[in-house]
Amino acid sequence: MVGYVSVRDSSTNTQPVRTNIPIEANGNYSVDVAGLTPPFAFLASGTVGGRSVSLYSAATSADVGGTINITPFTDLIIRNIAATAVDAYLAAPSGMASLTTAELDAQRVTLTAQLAPALTAMGLSGSIDLLRATFNADSTGLDRFMDVVKVDTTTPGEATITNILDAANTLVIDTTAGTATGTLGTANLASSGTPLDGILLTFNTFSGKFATSLPSDADPDLLALFSSTFKDDGRSSSAFLTELTTDNTLIGLQFTHVVLDSIDQAGTTAQVYFTPVINGINIADGETLNWQMKKDAVTGIWQADGNQRIARVNVAAIAEKITCNPAAAACNTTTGNRTGLHFEINNDAMQAIGSAVVTGPSLPAGGVTLTAQVNQTWFNITTTNPNCDQMGGGSLPVCNNNWLMTDTEIGAVLPNSIYTMKLYDNSQAPVLLATYTLVVPVAPMLNTALAAFVFPSISGMVDLAGMGAATLAPSWSIPAGLSASYLDVYVWQTGTNANQSVEQNNLTSSSGTASLVFTAPPNSGTWSGGGYSISARDQYGREVTTRYQ
Repeated sequence: MVGYVSVRDSSTNTQPVRTNIPIEANGNYSVDVAGLTPPFAFLASGTVGGRSVSLYSAATSADVGGTINITPFTDLIIRNIAATAVDAYLAAPSGMASLTTAELDAQRVTLTAQLAPALTAMGLSGSIDLLRATFNADSTGLDRFMDVVKVDTTTPGEATITNILDAANTLVIDTTAGTATGTLGTANLASSGTPLDGILLTFNTFSGKFATSLPSDADPDLLALFSSTFKDDGRSSSAFLTELTTDNTLIGLQFTHVVLDSIDQAGTTAQVYFTPVINGINIADGETLNWQMKKDAVTGIWQADGNQRIARVNVAAIAEKITCNPAAAACNTTTGNRTGLHFEINNDAMQAIGSAVVTGPSLPAGGVTLTAQVNQTWFNITTTNPNCDQMGGGSLPVCNNNWLMTDTEIGAVLPNSIYTMKLYDNSQAPVLLATYTLVVPVAPMLNTALAAFVFPSISGMVDLAGMGAATLAPSWSIPAGLSASYLDVYVWQTGTNANQSVEQNNLTSSSGTASLVFTAPPNSGTWSGGGYSISARDQYGREVTTRYQ
């Protein structure tokens, strides 16, 4: 999980009493409960496989100084104890405050017994302590088990446990009555040699090629990891590998949070989610990536098949603060905030895409249309939005490819809402090229919440108007609860098409100073103006940006 942990105790203090405790890359977290009143409840919030997830766990005074896991199984233990909505249980005077170690252990033992055949099939003890056993998020041991045995609590009062390698046989637990029906399937579970192991081997072999240097794009061992039908954001395997094997910044590339999401009945085609990192830093703009994997019938290698998309597409929640660069003498921007959805279509592969239509919760009945920009790879919104100024020059913000929303509209966007994006060609009677479904983990922030929200900030800015060649040294600061993403400075020259943007991506800390080198305009003279941006993401992947003009 990518996210944060919060803690509730049994005191009368405002809850939660601890927040924004980061979950480390290995899945570990640490919290000091000194001065707090046991029992304790823990909530891990974030994303897994591009979807929002909230998981509960609990501990008593006997657990202080030890390990307490927060997983789908500990969440189920708490749901079984609560026998009602967990939030209501935690808030009730007779709820968490009366929780005992014996009560926790009784539910833990019951659940472990129900999972025992699957646990032993995966090479684990049938009596493992699901609440306290130490493990890392590295696809080994208990983590490996949870990669294939999933818990679904979408239906209120019910939990469905599924071995995705034997999805027809599920165990359904009524968390209100405490009863169980069905039997968890154990087919294809083993201590080694499962499809999951084969897929992990492919990712590990792939990253191994980049461990200390860049491999050749003709390396036969590397080529063997890619299918003949590979397609990723419009790129073939040849184009993809050429791009990767010529980028020195990818030395040390690794893949984390590899999640096996589903596999077909034949056991030869799977959907996986993963995060590419360098030195532990997400290099995919804070996003989780999705690939199809196919098992080669001859070699048995699980080969990467890409995301099978003809362009990079995404729908994401955003929140922005627009304000003046304090060093800009000519700035007359009134500080304001905006929130909504960001529609991304990046046609770097230069496919013949002319337009797109996005449909989903709180969008117009006919969807939102975006059109390709002349001589560019991106698309802008052409559908009228009463919250935006499409043409510029008015009192409303220019939206480009952001769909700004009211709080009423935001309220209709439920967790893990599905949006559909259709891509059309550029003919006079547009022909449908592709249809993609995209998940938005959580709704955008409410407009009413933005005034009190602490956005990222930049200091050390200069007036960009009148600047020629220069090296800028802006410093950034990211508030707790957000992960740094990128810092960008752009400049333009009036009367020409000259512009320049210099960006520092994949920021590694909550504060620091960038070094951004600008050249003078190609047509001589100086730059007429520009702006600074600093962006971060919360645990749900919402992009939070401050723009200085």
